[in-house]
Amino acid sequence: MQVRGARPGKPRRDSAQPNRQDRQARARAPRRRPQRPALVVLFAVSVGALPTVFGTVGVARAGVTPEPGAATLERLVTAYHAPIIDPSQRAWRELLADPAFATAPIDVLEFVKLEHSRGAKVRYERHPTALTAPLRSRGASMITVNDTLHQGLETRPGYRRGVSWLARFPSLHAYVETVLDHRVVVASRQRRIAVAEAQTLVGPNAIPDFLNQLPPNTPASAFPTTRVQGKTPSEIVDALLAVYPDGGADPTRALLEFMTRYRGFADQSLTFINLYEFGAQESGAAALNEYNAGALPLVLVHGGRPKSLVNVTHRLVGPTAWSRFIVINWPSFAVFTDLRLDPSYVEAQKSRVVSARTYGNLITIPR
Repeated sequence: MQVRGARPGKPRRDSAQPNRQDRQARARAPRRRPQRPALVVLFAVSVGALPTVFGTVGVARAGVTPEPGAATLERLVTAYHAPIIDPSQRAWRELLADPAFATAPIDVLEFVKLEHSRGAKVRYERHPTALTAPLRSRGASMITVNDTLHQGLETRPGYRRGVSWLARFPSLHAYVETVLDHRVVVASRQRRIAVAEAQTLVGPNAIPDFLNQLPPNTPASAFPTTRVQGKTPSEIVDALLAVYPDGGADPTRALLEFMTRYRGFADQSLTFINLYEFGAQESGAAALNEYNAGALPLVLVHGGRPKSLVNVTHRLVGPTAWSRFIVINWPSFAVFTDLRLDPSYVEAQKSRVVSARTYGNLITIPR
């Protein structure tokens, strides 16, 4: 039976059923997302705005909260498995379990003792070179790459003529992604051949932004050296030893003689890596903070440019349980020595001497 008004052979379309044009229009229209409860949105905004003791929290990738698991750990352990120079499985696991894995910016410092073999430095240098592109793609940066000129204080022997580098990452997640990049993994095989011992330290940088924005500390002639000008190396060493003890928290006579007789004493820029192990004493960090506050104005006048101050949260590799490291650039040995002979600095640095159980120091030349 045919319904009046309908074409023969075609069913009648119900007005409530969408036709093809309706469906196409709806497909083109943007879908409305369900609104989050206002309380949830307010909580998320508040957490994003919370400051930490090291500055405003940074986020590796907006909207991304990675969940590192067994697969990531397995990849890390597979790629980096050499004892002494690579992190242990436990070290990787603790890094992945850090509550701030996806949100807190961190600095990574590595310094290595190279094998006594021809070409060891060339092999190792492929590692920091391979880091460059993956660093940039993940919003990170290489702060400095240095050749170790001399080891001072109580640093373990053998690091002279080694290499160090300092990089800044938006998060631990970005660091893990970088070291798992295939280019870095391939370069790490050469690193494994070249390195006899490594120390890799991780933590948030506490240097204020305004210090990082200071102009570079060159030339050395722009900073005071009146306390060393016209003096022989022996006279300078004697003047230093009259103020500071030989060894311990201060350079030994042998190191002072090396510094004052170095061919670039007056104009070679330097990067000092200062290392502190506080041990169980709670007063160590407080004493060092007191020193930093009192000495900083004098350091800046003498061209010192702090690049990183880190309370170590993860000691991925290394025989010494360093608690803090400070990386600072100097215009020259001469400018640094002039600072140490400044009476105001002599007074300000007294709290530094009692701050740590163990001190370490590497004198390096930036590339």
